[in-house]
Order: sequence, then C-alpha cells, then structure tokens
Amino acid sequence: MEEDLTSVRVSGMQFAYDGQPPLFVEFNLKISPGSRCLLVGSNGSGKTTLLKILAGKHYGCGDLSYLGGSWSKTVGSAGEIPLQGDFSAEHMIFGVEGIDPVRREKLIELLDIDLQWRMHKVSDGQRRRVQICMGLLHPFQVLLLDEVTVDLDVVARLDLLDFFKEECELRGATIVYATHIFDGLETWATDLAVHPTWRDKED
Repeated sequence: MEEDLTSVRVSGMQFAYDGQPPLFVEFNLKISPGSRCLLVGSNGSGKTTLLKILAGKHYGCGDLSYLGGSWSKTVGSAGEIPLQGDFSAEHMIFGVEGIDPVRREKLIELLDIDLQWRMHKVSDGQRRRVQICMGLLHPFQVLLLDEVTVDLDVVARLDLLDFFKEECELRGATIVYATHIFDGLETWATDLAVHPTWRDKED
C-alpha cells in the first residue's frame, strides 16, 4: 500500500457566514510535507477564513486532517498574540515554558529584538517582531500565516522567509501563507492555492 504523504488535506468542505453567500463549496486542498504554499486571492475572497478553518476556529462541512495528529497538536501560527501592556519583550519571550534555548536565541537574533523593549511603547513593526518570535518558539509541523510580514522592513522580512524555508527543508514542516506582498516569493513558494472564486475576483 502506497504511503500517503499529505501534510494537510481538506475534502469537500463547504462554509458560509450566516446570511452570506458561500465562500467554499466542495473545496479541496492537499499539501505535502515540506511545502511552502501561498494562498492567492483578493481581499474578501476567503483566505483568512480558510486559515481560521485550518486552525480549528471555524468548522466547515467536510473532512480536515493533518499528518501526525489533530490540529491542536500540529498547527502553529505567528503574529497573533496581542501585546499592548507595560511589560518587556524579555518578560513575554522568556515566559514561554518548555522552549529550546538555542531556538529562542536564534529567533531573537533573527528578528533583531531588543529584550528591553516595552510593549506599550514600541512601534507596530517592533511589536510584530515579538509576536512572531513568540509564535515560533515551539517547533511546528504546520504553520499558518496571514500577512505576517506586513509590518516588517525588507531585511527582516527576507531573513524570516529564509528561516521558514529552512524549517521546511530541514524538518519537513509545512507552511500555508496568505499574503498580498509577493516580493521575494517568486522562488520561495513551492505551491499556490488558487480557489476559482479567488481567481474571478482578481483585478
């Protein structure tokens, strides 16, 4: 029997918000381990909704499975942790338990984080760096990203994309990345997911 090397599989999914036309009808998606998959589509076409479904925040009518276990043990995200209070970057990053210190230091250096930053005083870009760092502290099997680099400068963005590529190539991790910023992604991505309605809504 041939081994199924699918990392993410969605079969026959249907989803609509109350009172709205369906965003997904018989939607299928299959992504292999080690893939860096871009979600392509215009605003309002359902990319963020799909990421939320994959993260278990919405439930579509269809089959959703991950290689290696349920979504709660498999899927990670980055950039979604709210950081607005009067506390330091060090307090937040070092407050996460069960972390490989080598991985933590690598991320701090990669994202050029000053551990003395106060979260209520930093810029949006600096806050985003800390959010991304915290989201990546635990190694992931599947990583869901929604415009995660939007507040980063060009250098930080390229460094982060290199880190993601390394995670996929060395650990067989899988990334599903929704973005409108395609600079530097021409050779980075291995797959594109383009829903027919997303294509229809493009200018």
